[in-house]
Amino acid sequence: MKILAVAHNTRLSGGANRSFLSVLANLKTTYNADILVLVPRSKGKLVDELEKQKIPWMKLSYFGIISSYKEDKKDFLRLLKVHVGYWLETVQAHRLYRKLRNEKFDVVYTNTRLPYLGAKFAKLTNTKHVVHVREFGGEQPIWGKWGDKELYKYSDKIILISEALKKRFQQNVPTDKLITVHNGIDTTPVDNRYLAIGNDQEVHMILTGRLVPDKGQSEAIKAMIQLQNEDYRNIHLHIVGSSPKQMYIEWYFNDLKKLVEENNLEENVHFYGEIEDMKLIRSKMDIELMCAVRETFGRVTVEGMRSGLAVIGTNTGGTPEIIDDFETGLLYQQGSVQDLVSKIKLLVDDRKLLQYLGQNGYEYSKTHFTVQKNVSEVFDVLNSVVGEGKNERK
Repeated sequence: MKILAVAHNTRLSGGANRSFLSVLANLKTTYNADILVLVPRSKGKLVDELEKQKIPWMKLSYFGIISSYKEDKKDFLRLLKVHVGYWLETVQAHRLYRKLRNEKFDVVYTNTRLPYLGAKFAKLTNTKHVVHVREFGGEQPIWGKWGDKELYKYSDKIILISEALKKRFQQNVPTDKLITVHNGIDTTPVDNRYLAIGNDQEVHMILTGRLVPDKGQSEAIKAMIQLQNEDYRNIHLHIVGSSPKQMYIEWYFNDLKKLVEENNLEENVHFYGEIEDMKLIRSKMDIELMCAVRETFGRVTVEGMRSGLAVIGTNTGGTPEIIDDFETGLLYQQGSVQDLVSKIKLLVDDRKLLQYLGQNGYEYSKTHFTVQKNVSEVFDVLNSVVGEGKNERK
């Protein structure tokens, strides 16, 4: 199978490209796929990893064409960016057509819904197109000319990483092209790390993700404030993740730090930025928090389980598809600091329950959401549309 794979950026800080890379690497090794990866920049950790995996790539400038309203003075610029991006990617698709029209790809495989380029190139070359959607979009998304209906029209299959995301799409498009494929996580389970800590010992919680409002770091810090006020002073919160450079998000990191300082939590709340060795820091943790407003899937939730941590997550998005409440973790009412506090106190006060959830989550994670299952299902989708294409050519 000859695949043109389209990346939305060249970073590996988020889960989308890490999942994308593991799919590509295993399509190559397990299914002998012939892959060319299109990237918008010639530098970045994704490009470095493609080089290591000996997966060919080529660079063509594009930047994705969706955004979100922030209800500030820059909304007009965001709307303009989306429309300019659409026409830029249309032009670039024609350039790509002139360069690659004789390559005869079996399928174009686009990672995330951000790029339009791959879909347009597939249309120009009469090639099948599959898009792997990994995001809900913001609360007030700006789709421009690349909304759900256009995505449906220009794609032969739409892979969605959770049933929650599929339900959102079902509100706007027919279901015949929609397929749910849960992410595969390539984190190796930590052998026999079952928690056994006494009631008098400190409890360390980790919250991982970009420092943006949707990831819920402020909710976790507010929970820490309440816990301290109720004399739960043996709890530490470790926040891991980088702060994006956009000005409309930088204020959030500053507000988080201010919230910590104003409540004298400097000794209990710790900021790390982006960390390479997550396995090392998780080895020192007891609880993994998933406080996102609406996580599409939640790689870090599974990674926490595979590290033997008890996981507390929101009851929204794809998180309930991973956590079986009171069996493999705990769910709390998203937006309710009080409910989050109650779930944390439950584990701090009952260390046997903490250990039970850590062990159950660990055992569950070893057999669920594996890379092998994920790649097998992605390959089946690609193979099905390639087969349709061959039949049409006959």
